[in-house]
Parts: sequence; structure tokens; C-alpha cells
Amino acid sequence: MYLNKLNNEQKELFLDLSIHAAMANDDFADEEKETIKQYCSEMNIAERFDAKFSNDEVVEKLTAISSKQEMRIVFMEIMALVLSDNIFDDQEQAFVKKVAAAAQVTDEEKDRIVDTVQELYVVYGNIARFINS
Repeated sequence: MYLNKLNNEQKELFLDLSIHAAMANDDFADEEKETIKQYCSEMNIAERFDAKFSNDEVVEKLTAISSKQEMRIVFMEIMALVLSDNIFDDQEQAFVKKVAAAAQVTDEEKDRIVDTVQELYVVYGNIARFINS
């Protein structure tokens, strides 16, 4: 929803970050792949599931070229990705903590976004059930 506000370089770096996020727990879930496909469609970039840069390089490059608002967009969308498979394990939490620090997101803000994204998935589920009933 907000990824179209990123420039092309940021979009490619965000895709790398998404791939690293999906692999944070060594389980590239189908839900995460589907979310990445949706991200690519929204950003109008080619789908890929292999990162070009290491996680540390991506975070460094993104923070160097992004505003606080753009980093908040990145963080929120990464949260949506890691929560898409309904698993938020220790490895994913550690990954999110690094992204939150880079995006200057406090623990309180992170917790609020987690709750908001989870609520959003409930709404999406309700809409899907309505459409498919």
C-alpha cells in the first residue's frame, strides 16, 4: 500500500530485505512467498527470491538513502511479511529488532504495529470468508 512511495533503488533493496526477513527462521513459507509476490506487483518490479546483497549491506544502503518516513514504511511492510505465516519466532523477532533499530522505531511503536498488522490480517480473513461464502 505504501511501497509505491519508494524509489526504484529503495524498492530493490526492500525486496532484498524481504527475502532476508522471510529466511530469518530458515523457513521460506508459502505465505511469505505470496506476500513478496504481492510486494513486487505493487512496486512494479520483477519477482525474485534470491537477495543481491547481504542483510547488513541492505540495511546500511537503505538507511543511507531513505528518510525516516520511508524507513517506517519499510519496517511496517517487513512486519506484515514476517507475520503473514502466523509465526513470529525468536529468529524473526531478532531480525525485526535490527530493522526497527535502523528505522528508529521504538519497542512501543513496534508492538503497536504488530498488533495493527495482526488486526489487519483478521479483517482480510473476514473479507475473504465473505467473498468465498
